[in-house]
Amino acid sequence: MPGGSVMQMELVLDPWLEGARELEAQVRDNPTFADLRHLLGLLRLARGNAGDAVTEFDAALQANPGYRRARFARLVALRLRDGELDPAAWAQEAPAEGQEEPERCLWTAWFLAQAGDREGTRAALRRLVENPTWDATGWYVLSVYESAWGDPAAARAALEAAERAHPLYRRVLESRGRPASGSGRRSRNFQPHIESVLGDDAAEAWNPVAADLCRYLGALCARHGKLADGQAFFDEAFLRQGRESMHQVCLSQLALARGDEEEAVSALCRAIEVDPTSVPARIALGFEYQSQGYQEEAVVQFEVAARLRPDYPDLQYNLGLLYESQGRGDDALRCLRRALEVNPQYFQARMTLTSVLRQRELWDEVLDELSQLSRQGVRSADLHAQRAEALLALDRAPEAVRELEEGAGLNPAYARTYYILGQAYRRLGLRRKAQNAWQQYLDCNRSWGDLQPMPAEEERAG
Repeated sequence: MPGGSVMQMELVLDPWLEGARELEAQVRDNPTFADLRHLLGLLRLARGNAGDAVTEFDAALQANPGYRRARFARLVALRLRDGELDPAAWAQEAPAEGQEEPERCLWTAWFLAQAGDREGTRAALRRLVENPTWDATGWYVLSVYESAWGDPAAARAALEAAERAHPLYRRVLESRGRPASGSGRRSRNFQPHIESVLGDDAAEAWNPVAADLCRYLGALCARHGKLADGQAFFDEAFLRQGRESMHQVCLSQLALARGDEEEAVSALCRAIEVDPTSVPARIALGFEYQSQGYQEEAVVQFEVAARLRPDYPDLQYNLGLLYESQGRGDDALRCLRRALEVNPQYFQARMTLTSVLRQRELWDEVLDELSQLSRQGVRSADLHAQRAEALLALDRAPEAVRELEEGAGLNPAYARTYYILGQAYRRLGLRRKAQNAWQQYLDCNRSWGDLQPMPAEEERAG
């Protein structure tokens, strides 16, 4: 409009509030998803709600008892909730046992710091410093503890060592206000930068597993177009865990948010070049290839990842889905069953396995899987409808009728119940009841005539 002005208002995103809303909604829909409960627990913990965090970590461990990251995070939450950590709890849980580096040393250092053993903490981190793969990570985390313990000179020395060990640490620290090399400010005025670079967390509150939450919040910001905020969260995740390959995965998400698929693939390829054994990078590249229509390339990445981590149920599940989409039913069944061997509570994997079994008309196995869902407390009209469908295929119509009647009691508006009930009644020769059941189906779903064949005229006769 001539002479007018347009006020452009930018949506202000609070990633903490939005993350809480998103995770709470996802947990309501998927209460047995261990990863979701773990992330929500980390968010509760970061916001100072240690008691609620313990509840979420307990739920994550109930869904997946082998979830060591949730087990460690639960100990952090107990420490903050109770003001101390019972050494017996650490010994009993043994979260660092069997972990790879850097987690093993980082988690051990955290525990020793809680016990007041500063020399033990330093010794644990020195083991990382002596490892050329993780030396920068060891130095950076040592700087965090030295700062928390009130020794800025030691913190500065450790930070400088981290920068020398890895250029990515130097870039991230400089982006946080660390004076750049050669700026002339480093030696004269370093102290004011300690807090801006390291933050003010106490030693007991600094949680290396919070990298998981930082990556989640970074991805959330990227989806909402807040790329600078996303970069900041991704940088924090890198500082806490030190995995360059994972950082490249995060950068690929920022590239996708900018609409640059080529750069996203390049970042993921760099991640694999840095660490060919990086399962997250392989999975992300597999998903990206799949989204671009390169199905065979996607399968290759998922298969390599599955060989690297055969005990990762989410990976087996997603590989099973990919096999199913390609019509490779036997391979899909193998992966889905493997996912359930590792995590018998994996609801989505069991539902997908049931679907594949139905497609292959393996009705006895369908009933076995549906019975397992029932034993896990799943109750729905659809579950009864699926059982009835399998029973009808096995010529057990009276049992199918009982299943459907029970399902109708749970949800009288579920249309599929009545369609299958009509089939069951027809199988039993009860044509009038079949007609009434199909009429109920029509009442529930007016589009029935476009979706299903109408019963033959003689079948609808009274």
